[in-house]
Amino acid sequence: MVVYFTGTGNSKFAADVLAEKLEDECFSLNEAIKNSRSLKLQSEKPYVIVAPIHAGCYPLIVVKNIKNAEFGGNKRVYFVSTMGAPSKMGGGFYEKLALSKGLDFGGYCGVVMQNNFLPGDTMPEKTKADEMLFDVFPELEKIAEKIKSGKSITVNEGAKPDAFMAGLMGKLFGTFAGKFMKMKVDDRCDGCGICAEYCPVNNIELVSGKAAMKNKCVTCFSCINRCPPEAINVMGKTEKSGRFICPDYKEWKEKHSQRL
Repeated sequence: MVVYFTGTGNSKFAADVLAEKLEDECFSLNEAIKNSRSLKLQSEKPYVIVAPIHAGCYPLIVVKNIKNAEFGGNKRVYFVSTMGAPSKMGGGFYEKLALSKGLDFGGYCGVVMQNNFLPGDTMPEKTKADEMLFDVFPELEKIAEKIKSGKSITVNEGAKPDAFMAGLMGKLFGTFAGKFMKMKVDDRCDGCGICAEYCPVNNIELVSGKAAMKNKCVTCFSCINRCPPEAINVMGKTEKSGRFICPDYKEWKEKHSQRL
């Protein structure tokens, strides 16, 4: 089973590729978290957990849900991260997480994809983002082949498997980032509700036909990137950053079938 959490689609793309190559199913953590479902997972094949990097490791909400989950059936687990740049943190954190759940650690590796951290980068044009996936796809195929053959996957070259620092940075970012990077909704909001639909923690509600933010943001940036009129911003940080949503894997594959 390939379990994923995603904000703008990078990790879902990676999960869909891995599931196809492994002839396995995908499980959306987003949907489980949004609907407050307890995680009682069952899989005959190894678990593969795919999520983005937030300041050194998985988002805090992902780590919490993994810790609270029940993993039935197969006891081997692999961890894959999508990231905007090679992470200096390595597999030590994930190995410790696996062992805490009584699981056999199959390894950890990162896949560099388009950075979606809007306050720190400018998003590419859709055609460029589409082309970038041709570098990502073979990397995912290699990871799937290792998993399928029962081999361990390795950390990024030069990575430091510092479990303590990765966990600390991730916890600090998850605890405080949403409090400091306040989302603001301007008058362009037309009340379409897309932001609320995709928010994995139900942090957005429609009030008098306009999106209104609560106080439990996990900074996945799904709302900012999916808002059609670009009415949501981190004030003073993202107004000129552009927007990015990773293409859906099945649609991308069909579009480029002759090149794959």
